[in-house]
Amino acid sequence: MTKRNSKGVAGLVLAAVIVGALLISGIPGSRKASHEKHAVRTATVEEVKEGSPGIIIHLKNDPKIYFINTKHHQQLTAAHLQQQLTGKETQLVVADNWSPLDPFSSMQEIEAIELDHHTIYSAH
Repeated sequence: MTKRNSKGVAGLVLAAVIVGALLISGIPGSRKASHEKHAVRTATVEEVKEGSPGIIIHLKNDPKIYFINTKHHQQLTAAHLQQQLTGKETQLVVADNWSPLDPFSSMQEIEAIELDHHTIYSAH
């Protein structure tokens, strides 16, 4: 192996080790979201639909994706939430956590939904 090839291989190995360390090191993600840290988003619900990882909610003039993980809330349906929330000013309480896998926090898990001062959904 030439000196130039060995530098390339060493660089690839180093990059793989760094990525592996980040993945194993306990990167905060939506499934490990701290329930003490949250943010509130108030906006008009534009769309509610089924998707991955559960029920997806899009807010008007907000490019972020908000979701409810339905693994533990199987009785909740997108059709029911769509009927209740679409076109209405809604408050979403979302997990406020950062991950290097989603550096712009473009996908946030919903912890609670409030409509007209009533809790429609709560993860707890």
